[in-house]
Amino acid sequence: MNRGVRNNLRIRLGDIVSIEGCQDVKDGERIHVLPVDDTVHGITGNLLEVYLKPYFVSKPYRPVHKGDVFIVRAAMHAVEFKVIETEPSPYCIVTPNTAIHCGDSPIKREEEEISLNEIGYD
Repeated sequence: MNRGVRNNLRIRLGDIVSIEGCQDVKDGERIHVLPVDDTVHGITGNLLEVYLKPYFVSKPYRPVHKGDVFIVRAAMHAVEFKVIETEPSPYCIVTPNTAIHCGDSPIKREEEEISLNEIGYD
């Protein structure tokens, strides 16, 4: 399990985990994501067009969960995005028909790091 997955699940190295399939994941109607502020310094251009659309088109049918953070590498930069909302909630599969909304105001790193102290998934 890589660091991003561990952070999203709120687990640490050495934790014991049990993995079960989720049977009821529906196709997403829309998702709302925000970039993390310290990863977008000096970046110009449209984050949706340059980062998000290529990320979700290159490997369609990616699952997302409200609160997850993921990294997109493009244009010689890595940008972190946080999933703010999904419809249906709290998780869905991003399909070619899913509307992707990327807000203009980045989320502060401090706000994201506070959520890492939450209890993980059951």
